[in-house]
Amino acid sequence: MKSKLISTILAAAVMIAFLPSAITASNADALEEYTVMDEIHGVNDSVFYIARPDEASLTVINASQFGLSADAEDNTQAMRNAFDYCRQHPNTKLVIDKGIYHFSPEEDIYLNRLQNTLVDANNAEFIFSTPHYFKVYACDNVEIRNMIVDWDWDTLRLGSLVKIENENDADNTLEIEFTELDEVDADIPLLSFMQYDPVDLVAGVHGSFKIYSPSVDTECIKNVEKVEGKPNVLKVTHSGALDYFRNDEVYLLRHYVYGGQVFNTVEESSNITYNNISIYGACGMGYVFAYGSNHYQIINSYIGLRPGAEDKYRISTTADGIHVSNSGGYFRIDNCDLSFCGDDILNVHSNMFYIESIDESRTVLEGTVPNKIVEPGHTLSFMDLHFNPIDCEATVASITRNGFKATITLTEPLPDIVTVDMAAYNKNRHSANYVLTNNYVHETKGRGFLLNSDNGLCDGNTFYRTCSQTLQVRTDIPSDKVIEGTGADHIQISNNTFIECNFGGRGDVITIESLLNGERVQNTPLAEISVTDNQFTSCYQEVINADNVNGFTIENNIIRDCENYIIGEHCKNVKVESNTFLLRGDVNADGEFNVVDVVLLQKWLLAVPDTHLANWRAGDFCEDDRLDGFDLSMMKRVLLKNN
Repeated sequence: MKSKLISTILAAAVMIAFLPSAITASNADALEEYTVMDEIHGVNDSVFYIARPDEASLTVINASQFGLSADAEDNTQAMRNAFDYCRQHPNTKLVIDKGIYHFSPEEDIYLNRLQNTLVDANNAEFIFSTPHYFKVYACDNVEIRNMIVDWDWDTLRLGSLVKIENENDADNTLEIEFTELDEVDADIPLLSFMQYDPVDLVAGVHGSFKIYSPSVDTECIKNVEKVEGKPNVLKVTHSGALDYFRNDEVYLLRHYVYGGQVFNTVEESSNITYNNISIYGACGMGYVFAYGSNHYQIINSYIGLRPGAEDKYRISTTADGIHVSNSGGYFRIDNCDLSFCGDDILNVHSNMFYIESIDESRTVLEGTVPNKIVEPGHTLSFMDLHFNPIDCEATVASITRNGFKATITLTEPLPDIVTVDMAAYNKNRHSANYVLTNNYVHETKGRGFLLNSDNGLCDGNTFYRTCSQTLQVRTDIPSDKVIEGTGADHIQISNNTFIECNFGGRGDVITIESLLNGERVQNTPLAEISVTDNQFTSCYQEVINADNVNGFTIENNIIRDCENYIIGEHCKNVKVESNTFLLRGDVNADGEFNVVDVVLLQKWLLAVPDTHLANWRAGDFCEDDRLDGFDLSMMKRVLLKNN
């Protein structure tokens, strides 16, 4: 009883410490009445808590009272009215009846300053025809659960499968056949081509992944016209950039890239839970956590193709599935199925910016600063362009903007050690402290998880047929792009399964590095990273390519039929122990996989006397830590395919 009481007091204390400034000690007791706590265990035995509304203590109201109706053409205003009621009445459970609801908002639907609110959609479907979704703004202790979100594909397509025909390098022309459409208009947006396997129809061909984005190279497309007698074919005249496309290649053509964010969680929102959410199609990103949002989680959720319509709708989100940028960190993503995104599945980082000028008083900086990564009262830190930290901090007094250009006034003059062409970053918005567990990440064009902030645990996930780097820990300073990643310390990658990853050959399975204009730096900005107890099977490129780490461990991994790992010359304090390399199928451990191995496994399964397997794990094709007839059957199929 005493230990339970201590735990309860500790949980309440932690919760109160992480509340936004609007919540004060005077109403903390009332808040606790409506709160339950999720205890999250992170890297190096760290623990943090995420509050959720206590359903039993909430007052129930139905969204139909505000006009939400499956018969309405547009439920935008009804949804806004329901959220306004929740804002005015904390401690509310908003119930949405199961049904299909259509939305065409001209701007985002705000969940504005909600407190102790549970939204239960009962697996209702929300269908959007504009890229304006939900903005969770300055909320605390909010859970949204049991909701399906999709795009109105009949109004606008997010992407289409196309096949290349009549490619002509001399004329810089090609034809694109929309293989799943009967007819297509010449004005359909052609924003990004991603090569797809022509048989399996997923991103990448073994060892090849062609991609080109006319949305970036705006001079690429010169003309688009219909082809007479072929209503589903367009003839494209281009700048020559698409000359390396070849006839009969298949591509996923995105008609949209960046648009909105289905759940945009911002402005110091805290204790936010998304539970059992399914996103089947979205113009833009699935989730964004930014501008100081902290203590949030996505659990038991799905981003992927609509079940039963996989051969009709080929993309889930047209950009990242989950994007974490300049948040306050402390988050969890657990037990989620994530696939078919137009870009990265999960990108975790904070931003830096170049110091372009310092005035004579040394209290005013100018630079190109991404929106809201710096605000008054925040603390700036500095590093040179080789990622060496500068022993200096500065407090922001004010900031003014002109587009992306910003003028930052400091409370005190900078010391002389801070100069132009250094990088500055915000210590208050670092996106650190996160737990990624038990997720299934598969069949996607971009990278899997980008772990570019401190204190990350990536454990117990399964990664299958990602096309680019499956995991990436990177600090990167390019001269012509947004700077992502201020360094990453204490990253644990453990107990994960990687199968056929980096299928298109775009990088390594796990990439760990620090870059300056595309070149690896000469020192170690990254620290204390471990890759332990993972299984790699039939992956392409090296399973690990790491550099610039001080304190790097590769231990107890099983590597089946994969390339080796590479440890760069700028790693320090490296520990490599007890890793097992298996040639898949080579159960007699003679360095080859052939019919002799098949016969040996068959004898072993029949319990023929004096039959021994030198490497039994090499025969575990089902990867269930046992050998049986299913493994033998798969073994025979793989051998026939290889020969």
